[in-house]
Amino acid sequence: MSGMRHLRVPSEATARWRDRLLGEGWLATGVGIQADGDYRLVPLTDDAPDEGSPWYEGHATVKRSSLERGPQHWRERLEDAFVEQFGPLLPTAHEVQGDVLLVKLEPEVEPYEQTIAQAMLDQFPHVRIICADGGVVGEFRVRDLRVLLSRDGNLSTVTSVKEHGVAYTLDPSTAYFSARLSGERQAVMDLIEAHRARLGRRLVVHDPYAGVGPNLGLPLARGEVETAVVGDLNSAAIPYLRENLQHIISKGAHPDARLIVREGDGRSWAEDRTLLAQADVLFVNLPHEGLDHVHRLLPLLSSDALMIGWAVVDRHQETEVSERLASIFSTAGRACEVSVQATKGFSTTRTMVRLVVRTTTGS
Repeated sequence: MSGMRHLRVPSEATARWRDRLLGEGWLATGVGIQADGDYRLVPLTDDAPDEGSPWYEGHATVKRSSLERGPQHWRERLEDAFVEQFGPLLPTAHEVQGDVLLVKLEPEVEPYEQTIAQAMLDQFPHVRIICADGGVVGEFRVRDLRVLLSRDGNLSTVTSVKEHGVAYTLDPSTAYFSARLSGERQAVMDLIEAHRARLGRRLVVHDPYAGVGPNLGLPLARGEVETAVVGDLNSAAIPYLRENLQHIISKGAHPDARLIVREGDGRSWAEDRTLLAQADVLFVNLPHEGLDHVHRLLPLLSSDALMIGWAVVDRHQETEVSERLASIFSTAGRACEVSVQATKGFSTTRTMVRLVVRTTTGS
């Protein structure tokens, strides 16, 4: 069979093998990496080891026609005159959720939105639909999306997002989800693993502002959770929340974990006596107003518990936020340890912080 040799590796290992081959001088340049189901075909130079070399760690080499490398940026698919006229106004960033691409457009280029969307659709073969993103709006802070172009005529924005090996079905136009908080969810997983080890048992986790469920995906998949009580005020998020977490439980390390799904204001949970003093971990994932909810949620915490949350605050206000949290817990008769850490910029004047409070005494 004619063609160029490629190393066939699992898709999640593509970056590692590309970098290894590049370091050895065995990565062919000027051609692209190809998809092959759940695998990727990484192009090899003629000098790369032969099939069966131990260096490949058991991965096969196959011959395929080379994939000539196309434009490296979607802007390169636009006419030069157009880029010259509107260059500073063209989008410099976008977000992909599953097969949905979200992009913010300046008003000046909106008359040419179809041209921009087509260039993006041509550049990203895994994207199905391009949407103009008008930002988060309304009480539930969902995306104000407008469909610009679809690859197959399907205008639905329902999609599946895979993060840390866990899949979530969602619709960014009806329920909030941010792929940019993926690193935060991994950091939370580390906290939960350590807390479970400290308690010596699986955990009861409460997430009153759960959205479509990403905070609990990893902990449930890895069997850290005995009971998950989750909910959201946004009724449109509830079906996705239930479906996502039930599926993760069924495929996870502890398929007998219990899932309780509630709809409504999380502050009302403390009025349910069955929930009081039960939470080993409490999520307060309401960045713009969660700090004002904390005192209403404290009765949910067990005697040795973690509260994990996020808040958007003025830059360099970590100390003030820490003191405020300590005061709230102290007023409720709870001794605690507080950590407030800036995680990412939110604007030129504000930043997002991760709140971690460990309490060791009951009220």
